[in-house]
Amino acid sequence: MAELATPTKKIPFYRWCLRNPVEVVTTLLTILFTVVVFLQVVYRYALHSPLAWSEEFAMFLFQWCLFLGAAVAVRHSKHFYVDLVISRLPDFWRTATQILSSVIIFAVAYIMIHVGIRMVVSSMDHVYPVLQLPIAYGYLVFPISGTLMIIYQVPIFVRQIQMLVRG
Repeated sequence: MAELATPTKKIPFYRWCLRNPVEVVTTLLTILFTVVVFLQVVYRYALHSPLAWSEEFAMFLFQWCLFLGAAVAVRHSKHFYVDLVISRLPDFWRTATQILSSVIIFAVAYIMIHVGIRMVVSSMDHVYPVLQLPIAYGYLVFPISGTLMIIYQVPIFVRQIQMLVRG
């Protein structure tokens, strides 16, 4: 007798947003980045009157999109790895390789936090020339992203260790 598939329960959009605030912020920043770059192109090439602030603001938004997106990728285990090699390994070595990957993620996240904090502190007196905002606001995403990566990677790492112990 065939098993009946249980349908996955679809959660309302607002609940998804509450459960995934980093994804929401990253999506909104990406949309804003796209709009700013689009306006930059339109004003420069169609209206022959470039916007002074758009390039700096686009760079700022790109930094935030990139590093928050990296944290989201860690949360969903979508970071870069070579599946062709990993999938052919025996179970023990596949799990051990995944644990090594987690350790590398922790190391990179720690460096992002440590160096990011130093960059924020050292750049507080420097401002974007046109926006007149401290450059530290752009660098603030480094320690935030590193912290999120660690928060997201811990439960994944715990599951990997459990899998290794179980064999």
